[in-house]
Amino acid sequence: AYHAYLPPCYRDDGAAYPVLYLFHGSIQTDTHWLELGLAAIVDEGIRTGRYPPFIVIMPFNDSLGNMTSGGPNSIEGVTVNSLLPYVARNFCSWESARGRSLGGISRGGYWALMIAFRHPDLFGAVAGHSSHLRFETDAPQYNPLATYATADLSQMRIWLDWGETDFLRAGQEQLRDSLIAAGISHTATVNPGGHNETYWTLHLREYLDWHAAGWSLDRDSYPNCS
Repeated sequence: AYHAYLPPCYRDDGAAYPVLYLFHGSIQTDTHWLELGLAAIVDEGIRTGRYPPFIVIMPFNDSLGNMTSGGPNSIEGVTVNSLLPYVARNFCSWESARGRSLGGISRGGYWALMIAFRHPDLFGAVAGHSSHLRFETDAPQYNPLATYATADLSQMRIWLDWGETDFLRAGQEQLRDSLIAAGISHTATVNPGGHNETYWTLHLREYLDWHAAGWSLDRDSYPNCS
């Protein structure tokens, strides 16, 4: 299951739309990002010309959120092998890494970073918000705290943020420090606040600004919708 946000001008000009994939946290559902206020912010951004029109896909992870195997029944497997092809078939989507951005909150931030770092050929940008990163619990071939070192992230935009009192900040700090040591370009921001809805709601517009900034405002620059 998933929720999809479509821009008000969807299919008006025959050009494809970039797609933002957003994962919810461990106790939320596919409505989480909408409950934080996503639709109103994106509507306003498109209407005022701040954002280019784009699609947002918000999947429901359910029990898949506990599968880190990378196999067909993991979030990675379902996202890469089922969700992306489904979106390509059913939406006027820009089907290239440049046209895809991935983000997530808490456990969803872990999944976003894990999938993007393992598939840099599929995503041009990834953002982890208050990401649940723990080095000791997942095999290094899946864990973003390890895969950053072997993946080619030279063409990927990377964003990390967390609250200064976030109880999961140690893992986020570890990834930031590792990216710095490896010379991998990224943005990492520490803000006042903790690991909660108040923090994410306060920074939602900032998240969406960052994702949208990776795409051109000129609709003539986009490929045709296939």
